[in-house]
Amino acid sequence: MRRRIWQALVVAGLLLVLSRTAVQRDLQASAFQEKIEQCLEAGELPVVVLSQESGEYGSLGKSALWAAEYAAEQVNKKGGVNGCKVRIVSENTGSDNSKALSLYQGASRAAFAVLGPIDAPETTYIAQNVERNETVHIAAYSYAESRQFMAPYGISFMSDSDEGELEEVRVWAQQNPDIKNIVLYTMSQDESKENTTELFQNTQADIGLNILKVVDVKPEAEELDYASYAIQGLNEDADGYVFLIRGRECANILVKLRQHGVKEGRRISTSFSAYSRELFEIAGNQLDGVSIWNKFDPFYQGTQWQQLLKSYEKGMVNNGNAEQMPNLVSDYYDAVQAICKCYEQFGVTSDNYEKFIGNTDVTQWFYNSQSLQGIQSNFKWQEGQKITDYQFFVFEGEMPVNRNDIK
Repeated sequence: MRRRIWQALVVAGLLLVLSRTAVQRDLQASAFQEKIEQCLEAGELPVVVLSQESGEYGSLGKSALWAAEYAAEQVNKKGGVNGCKVRIVSENTGSDNSKALSLYQGASRAAFAVLGPIDAPETTYIAQNVERNETVHIAAYSYAESRQFMAPYGISFMSDSDEGELEEVRVWAQQNPDIKNIVLYTMSQDESKENTTELFQNTQADIGLNILKVVDVKPEAEELDYASYAIQGLNEDADGYVFLIRGRECANILVKLRQHGVKEGRRISTSFSAYSRELFEIAGNQLDGVSIWNKFDPFYQGTQWQQLLKSYEKGMVNNGNAEQMPNLVSDYYDAVQAICKCYEQFGVTSDNYEKFIGNTDVTQWFYNSQSLQGIQSNFKWQEGQKITDYQFFVFEGEMPVNRNDIK
């Protein structure tokens, strides 16, 4: 009898916790909805952003939000859109999947387009839990499978990562024809890296490479782990090493490889996800000769880009210099500018905004867009995929130099 009473109390307690959580999430959704509605009531056009200013992606999220606010500021300097000022209306997901979903649901009640989150886990969680979606969602849909799942609403704010990874390795292999047998470093705990690794394994023969070993690196590894990962690679007596991992882990393993016999940096190819302040700070001149790719060129000489660089250095000084900024800055700038262009072309104002919620023409405008002007070059969306140029670099000392500039 006592056992049954205890079980009943446990069940009741769990139900109470779940009920409170559900209420809290609904309150979060309603509060965000109200925030968007207040923007419209104030006569301003909202650009709704699910930001990530804390949690696992906090440092990247802050840069992305800065870029969104900077882009809106540039639009407002030119008089806004259709007589209305533009305002970034954001809420911090805290890198929490369930909170991100709640905020997205709240935004969907009041907005026809939502920008963010920046990462694949939260984006995937939102996509899998939205039963009826008529809201354009510009987020981390940088893989064909995720876009197909959310078509025609899932729009990628950045160009496809897997295609960029493959193209980098192709370029690297072409420049180094003696490299045939490689070790591949990846992260199975990162879904996007796991997907890219599977694709890479299926296409390696087309590139002319043979994978001797796949080394699975755990996020936030420790010093002994880095030594172990490096030794696993060195034991294969490979011609080269391909890193599909983040900056901190990549830098530490790379340094170990260089210290234990990999004399030529040209034998190492790294991912755009490694292009970060941590890579530069940890690896330093050990990067000499290493190949890396990115989704923008930090050395681009365009006037608007140079102005953005100066503003970023001033506004985000604690995140490192502008040459080490994450690709999210250019991507978020482009996304906000595109949303404002949509407002302009459809004649959207704060007064008629609600009429465009669920509008199929607006949805298709994003899903298969015209050519749009970006901060560095033109881009477009084709079935939700962002089509733009990839940039390939080789380090000279600690400085990445665009391959196009190498004579």
